[in-house]
Amino acid sequence: MAAVLSGSAALAEGQEPLLSPGGQEESRDVVETQEHYKSRWRSIWIMHLTMFLSSVGFSIVVMSVWPYLQKVDPTADASFLGWIIASYSIGQMVASPLFGLWSNYRPRREPLVVSTVISVAANCLYAYVHVPHSHNKYYMLIARALVGFGAGNVAVVRSYIAGATSLTERTSAMANTSACQAVGFILGPVFQTCFTLIGEEGVTWKLIRLQLNMYTAPVLFGALLGVINIILIFAIFSLCCLTVPFRREGSCTSSV
Repeated sequence: MAAVLSGSAALAEGQEPLLSPGGQEESRDVVETQEHYKSRWRSIWIMHLTMFLSSVGFSIVVMSVWPYLQKVDPTADASFLGWIIASYSIGQMVASPLFGLWSNYRPRREPLVVSTVISVAANCLYAYVHVPHSHNKYYMLIARALVGFGAGNVAVVRSYIAGATSLTERTSAMANTSACQAVGFILGPVFQTCFTLIGEEGVTWKLIRLQLNMYTAPVLFGALLGVINIILIFAIFSLCCLTVPFRREGSCTSSV
């Protein structure tokens, strides 16, 4: 009876239950303020953005990898192109369990930021694969593998969303996550098409040895989005976990 009265008092103060009352969950119901609710969903939308960017990182160069590879290293053949395309998935396969294990023992912000930094650095490396005098194809292979490695944060994203949503919210939140991933795959080639307007020669900054053309502009755009994502993670992302043992807290902190 006391628990029911305290719960009613909390609701009267403008708080809302995270889990529907009734059944075995009744004793573990959680209430949260509107401020916590908004903070929780802001963090979830940051995770949706992270998932979107990881997908864009794969598809934004799919159409231009082969002509760019032939331009920077004429010795590359079609079989090596296959390895470059596959390197993204291999890198993601290796990184996903590692980042997932990391997030089990450390604040989730750490693997999220580190993985995004790796993706940003890998995109910049891809833009500079024309600089070495030899073995350029191997630098491109490494760059794409590192982009995939950075995209291994999808495990952290999904686990966070699963823990930061109630039973009634989880299905739609996970569906939106998959939708963001699919939209990223779709829009990546669209971004690439827009950058073809720059042309194959583009603009060259000799001081920093950077060529901004239809091949490098997409990855530099992806790197810019990654930097924005890092800033949002530091500025907005917070711990909002409703699962045991955090469920009774019903709050969000910035320590994750």
